[in-house]
Amino acid sequence: MRRPSPRRQRILVLAGLGAGAVGIALFQGALTAPERVESLYTTGIYPLVVRVFSFLSGLVPFSLAELFTATAALFVIGRITWRFTGRFRQPAPSGGTPTGETPARPPAPRAVLRRLAYTAVFALAGAGALYAIFVVVWGLNYARPRLEHRLDLPVGQISEAELVRLTSRVAADTTRFHRLAGLPTAAVSRNPLGFADLSAAIDEAYAAIDLPGDPGPGRMSPVKPAVFSGLMSRLGISGIFVPFTGEPTVNTGPPDVAVAFTAAHEKAHQRAITHEGEASFAAYLALSRQRQHPYLSYAASFFAARHLLAAVRNAEAEDRDRAWAAFGPGPRRDLDALNAFWAQHRGMVRGAARRVNDSYLRTMRIPDGARSYGTVVRLLIADLRQRSVPPAAITTDDSEG
Repeated sequence: MRRPSPRRQRILVLAGLGAGAVGIALFQGALTAPERVESLYTTGIYPLVVRVFSFLSGLVPFSLAELFTATAALFVIGRITWRFTGRFRQPAPSGGTPTGETPARPPAPRAVLRRLAYTAVFALAGAGALYAIFVVVWGLNYARPRLEHRLDLPVGQISEAELVRLTSRVAADTTRFHRLAGLPTAAVSRNPLGFADLSAAIDEAYAAIDLPGDPGPGRMSPVKPAVFSGLMSRLGISGIFVPFTGEPTVNTGPPDVAVAFTAAHEKAHQRAITHEGEASFAAYLALSRQRQHPYLSYAASFFAARHLLAAVRNAEAEDRDRAWAAFGPGPRRDLDALNAFWAQHRGMVRGAARRVNDSYLRTMRIPDGARSYGTVVRLLIADLRQRSVPPAAITTDDSEG
């Protein structure tokens, strides 16, 4: 392939850097007008974008994002290897060796630095162009009003007594849902739904709760199992939504109860909910309010109980023990399996990935970074306050055994 002329290279670099600057300016401007972003972009432009991407990525059963990422990584590695090996092979001034072979001349330090600078500028220009596309196809949703305001949730101070009381209630509900789903207490629970049925059930659950700003009815890319689930586990990633393809992709390694909830979490991102804690809360709302699939009701309650039980760890021992006592043996077995899964993947790689994610979230104006996942506890308490009767209580009058 013919190499672009120097003039064309300069144009490409300037175009990429300019696009990045425009993307930054657009994003910063959007942060000052959240209501306008909601009315013009989130409910106007974004639904069209996500449906187009969903249609294209929905034509294949595998994750296009994984395919593109792997291809891009191989291309970059190959390109760098070629630039720093083959490009510097020059003939010796003497005309060759006695055997007729042309020896490779080692690159001069100045040439290496020039090549590094050249590569860095092109990488920066490419990153600028990619950032601009990201902002247009999804990133502006970070400027939306917070979910608690859109739902008018009664968020406020949480006393320890209220936290313990609500945690005990949710823990008991989780145990009840486990029994209603007919799950064994002596084994880790299994989701009876395949990925296609799981994805369809989640879409139906979201459609029923009618979240403010939801793109509305229409074909959405289904949840896809990650081919590189092992790598995602090492990086501490349970799922990811890729806005460039509109695909929610899920790590299939963790226990089923976590996979089901992660699928709903990534589907929340697909519905323009960017904040991690808000996406988890939206997933909880959708799964906890549906009644067609008992396992999804259990997955929602299990998620809420897990986070609330973690929140009461600093409470008085008697109160903490009372909350944990309501969490039955079946859910405990699932929780032990989930903790054991992530414990075996601890290490430097997972820590580095977490720091990268934290930096990304702070860059997108989420001040608490990776701790934004903790926002879900505050939202859960607000929702439980708002509900006069918990969903689990109206489904059965069975008593605990």
